[in-house]
Amino acid sequence: MNPSKNFLLLLLSLTLLGSVSCAKEDRQASVSPPDAQAEELYPARIVSMAPSITEILFALGLGDRVVGVSDFCDYPPEAAKLPKVGGLVNPNMEAIIALDPDLVLAVPNATHENLFRSLRQLGIKMLSLPNDTINDLYGTIRAVGKETATEQAAEQMVERLQAKFSEVSEKVAAGPRRRVMFVVGVDPLFVAGKGTFINELIGIAGGENIAGDSLMKYPQLGIEEVVSRAPEVILYTSLNFELTGEQEKQAKKIWSAYSSIPAVQQDRIHGLVADHVTLPGPRLQIGIEEMARAIHPEAFPQAERRRQ
Repeated sequence: MNPSKNFLLLLLSLTLLGSVSCAKEDRQASVSPPDAQAEELYPARIVSMAPSITEILFALGLGDRVVGVSDFCDYPPEAAKLPKVGGLVNPNMEAIIALDPDLVLAVPNATHENLFRSLRQLGIKMLSLPNDTINDLYGTIRAVGKETATEQAAEQMVERLQAKFSEVSEKVAAGPRRRVMFVVGVDPLFVAGKGTFINELIGIAGGENIAGDSLMKYPQLGIEEVVSRAPEVILYTSLNFELTGEQEKQAKKIWSAYSSIPAVQQDRIHGLVADHVTLPGPRLQIGIEEMARAIHPEAFPQAERRRQ
């Protein structure tokens, strides 16, 4: 139940601020590149400082223009091989400048405003793209499309996400709104709260976030408060890309001490692939269905049979 490196990155960024097939489909959805004359007007050397942005760039067919990525960018596999420019808390300005980018994309970070300002002063175009909400995700995809002459592919990506969210919402509409706790860290216990895209995903998937009224995006909860809020489903993310049986056993063992919690009584403690639900990018198409299956397995009988 420890948070993955990807979710640690997400949690840090928001705190400082205040199935692979779907991904393949996104990568193949790019439009033809602009003609030679128009291409000169668009960035040819892009640096991405966030895993979610890197995924969007590659999904739009722009992988050949990406010359550098953050230390945490490892998907798709091609991105992991690119030069690294540091992480969220330790961006390397010298490494960024050495790559001679004409566009740098990052998520907002108040701590690094001086870095962003310095890049702009050097004549490097720098965009800070918010990633708190689903609408932020749509805006980021469209902004990247506009900056790179891939507007059509960007709009298609947005439409696919919207269509998947609508499809899942309709499947679970007839079911009860089960109370859900989405764990992002243990010892101390942190959960996803109000103002996050994860909170929105829970709603789309037919759940009601027990921390949906929080003042903080990722509040810390005491076990007494968890017991009083009585989650019917507890969700956590995998440490690695693939969930393991040992991880699942460990998660259930931790919560077994609190037998009064409905999720424990009903054995509704489910692990999700971290990258599918904690990175605001094209793979949310996969993550939203995985989340909905965990909250409302009865709405996906055919999928459940395939898994057994």
